[in-house]
Amino acid sequence: MSSTISSSALSLPIEIYEQILTSFWNQPQSTHDRAIFMKSSLAVSQNWAMIYMRIFSQDVYIPSGEFALKFLEILRDESPVYHSLNENGALLNRRCRSITFQRDNDGVIVKKPIAPDSCRPTSVLVQGMLNTPTPEHPMGLAIYAVTRFLYSSNKLPELRRISILFANSTMSDLFTRNNFIGFPTQVTELDIQFTYDARTPRDVLRKIRRDASAIGLLPCSIKGVRTLRIAGLSNVAVRELVSSCAICEVVHTDRKTYRFGSERNKTSQA
Repeated sequence: MSSTISSSALSLPIEIYEQILTSFWNQPQSTHDRAIFMKSSLAVSQNWAMIYMRIFSQDVYIPSGEFALKFLEILRDESPVYHSLNENGALLNRRCRSITFQRDNDGVIVKKPIAPDSCRPTSVLVQGMLNTPTPEHPMGLAIYAVTRFLYSSNKLPELRRISILFANSTMSDLFTRNNFIGFPTQVTELDIQFTYDARTPRDVLRKIRRDASAIGLLPCSIKGVRTLRIAGLSNVAVRELVSSCAICEVVHTDRKTYRFGSERNKTSQA
């Protein structure tokens, strides 16, 4: 991006560039491509960086565990690069409406233990070789760190949605660390999507769906979520997530949509 757009290229009104970049930003991107765009946008020009920051501050994407640490620095106003762009911390607080955590994985899951409290290795086929990763992925830790910080601070009061997008990943990558106790109360929508590409064996997908292992969520531990979107999880995980959302009104799964009346919410709040 920075090699093709110079500071002199900003000859159109800034609003036009902002509309174009907003459309690009909100399209599905690989974590690699998004990370390159984010880094390059800070190096084009001051005007370009300001446009990028306005887009980033509204719908935040966290494409790696490493950037999650940078995002915490930004929230604490400790990042020299983002300090002025974030208007000393005010821009994100004023504009941020969503945060998306994204984890891509080119490996193919060939064996699938689900339980997050298990230390059993998960076998993953990577470039034709059987690889045994650690039980917890850095993105799981990143999600824990960011959500706990937001819960215990007054940052991002306009935040309404958190999305967690994991591709070709084990459920332990997320749930080893995260039981979502201390989840930001201003968030009203939670979106958790586990997707698997065409190389994933069908029997593995069936095992994921039917796995009976608990993931360790507590009933009514997520206080503010009213809309829950879930895909690619086991039936047990779906039930635990629904039970953990104290005032949930709508649940979208990859097979069906469920709507709950006010009586459930009254019972949960009692």
